[in-house]
Amino acid sequence: MVDVIETDVLVIGGGAAGTNAALKAADRGAKVALVVKGLVGKSGCSIFASGIPFGTPTKEWLVQDTTPEERTRDRWGLMVRYYNHYLVDQDYCGRLEEFMRNEFFADFERLGVYWRRNDDGRLMAVASRTPTLVAHKQGTSGPVIMDKRRREILRRGIPVHEECAVTALLTDGERVVGATVLDYRRGKFFAIAAKCTILATGHSDYLATRSTGTREMSADGIAMAVRVGAELANLEIQWWHTSDVLEPKSWMRFHLYPNPLMGTKETSRLYNSQGEIFFEQKTHSPGAVAPYYEQIRRLAREVMAGKARWDGGYYSGYDHIPSEITNAYQHQAKVWSKLGLDIGKDRIECGITWHMRQGGINVNAERMETSLPGLYVAGGIGCHYLGGIGAVSFDGKVAGEAAAAAAHVDGRPALSEQAVAAEEKRVFGFLRAGADGVRPIQAKLRIREIMWELGYVKNEQKFHATLDALNSVRRQMVPRLTLQSTSRNWNTGWMDALDVCSMLDACEATVRSGLNRHESRGPFYREDYPYVDNENWLCRNIIRRVNGEWRSKTEPIPTPYLTPEKSREPFFEADY
Repeated sequence: MVDVIETDVLVIGGGAAGTNAALKAADRGAKVALVVKGLVGKSGCSIFASGIPFGTPTKEWLVQDTTPEERTRDRWGLMVRYYNHYLVDQDYCGRLEEFMRNEFFADFERLGVYWRRNDDGRLMAVASRTPTLVAHKQGTSGPVIMDKRRREILRRGIPVHEECAVTALLTDGERVVGATVLDYRRGKFFAIAAKCTILATGHSDYLATRSTGTREMSADGIAMAVRVGAELANLEIQWWHTSDVLEPKSWMRFHLYPNPLMGTKETSRLYNSQGEIFFEQKTHSPGAVAPYYEQIRRLAREVMAGKARWDGGYYSGYDHIPSEITNAYQHQAKVWSKLGLDIGKDRIECGITWHMRQGGINVNAERMETSLPGLYVAGGIGCHYLGGIGAVSFDGKVAGEAAAAAAHVDGRPALSEQAVAAEEKRVFGFLRAGADGVRPIQAKLRIREIMWELGYVKNEQKFHATLDALNSVRRQMVPRLTLQSTSRNWNTGWMDALDVCSMLDACEATVRSGLNRHESRGPFYREDYPYVDNENWLCRNIIRRVNGEWRSKTEPIPTPYLTPEKSREPFFEADY
């Protein structure tokens, strides 16, 4: 008999979005349960946070000869044009900016995070058109911030289930009523009945050979949404890092930030194999706070010209900046020292990696509700905004408060014993050992290889080939998955087998979504549709799987405050 825990609000995910959702729901009097595949505040994407966008241009930029209307447009451009390629709820952006200005920094100061302030008490942002703050050195804000969130969760006594993987969402036929969970430390399977469920599993997953996602990030949230028939949108808008360390491969998450740097008005530079600069943020993309889409677009030109490769042959460096500044303010200076290099003289070879995803589960951004009653979304797993530790914290606040309010009026959820038993059978069906067969890690590596081969330059033929390759893994490898051990405690092979299923569902959804979008935009490039098409594709590209069949539709995205100047333009000529 499976144990069942009852709660008002179930939060799945322990990053910036999930922790704030749990705290805000508890503030509203809801009984909360927090389930985390890793450790609260210690795993996932939030720990990699660097600078936090401040929202309002610094004084240096305000005194320039611009009108208030131009400054307002510039501020909106940071969020709408350059960060989300117009695929964003613009009213949400206004609410987010208000939250950042009035709540975010003050909330963390109360928890003990130190922000630099002027003598008159104003927050001191980087002197840049794209102002940011950091909690420590650039590149280490995430661990500082999330440590405070973790401590607050534990101090408040919110029930936490760490190192527990949610395996499936449960429905009563009409609404989501909870989830099944595998505690992989103890090998215990249980269920949680919840009046409202919040998915906060993040916007970065380890789905390609090179990725900023960590081991536990296998797109479980996207996969669970696919399986219960929720709508997903714009999954194909997958960002890439361009300036990540190439070798050793285990260092691929070391990002050499192209963003405005602390302690200087300079930014890093990218050089091709001939030593020519092909990207510098302050020169080539001054309006973007995170110019990753522009970096890889410029890298594509170098690759086409034979002056770089996707997996090397180009370099990043800070050798134009005094080394005492980078050593004092930039966390990534340690990368040079550990490699025996001088950050003031040497450059590091780079390679591209998958990073954040702009798309996700289709959501109403006013309350973070999905197309399924009882299911809410917080953070980058939603499709309404790219993410960032400030934005996902805001999402957590909205989702937590909305779910708590709904939980106060909803009745007791009813779990289907049959559905729980079926999921238990599926999960434990992978707990089989044998010398023959396929090890789950082999299947995971193959899936990552397939998605890596799809790459940045896409077309219809490559999409179909990718679907065929994924289907081959599903048909030929999954039925033959076997483990080295049938232990129920700390069996990472067992977890890998479950991850394989999530990765296949999420990757198939991503590829099908990309196949539907007949344009190029932001980080998404189709060589067979090499135009930004705002007339037809400034929209949510929505898909869902119902009874094994994929359905699709589009919904136009309103542009009440900022509209693209052109209805159609060549992809490599657009600046967003």
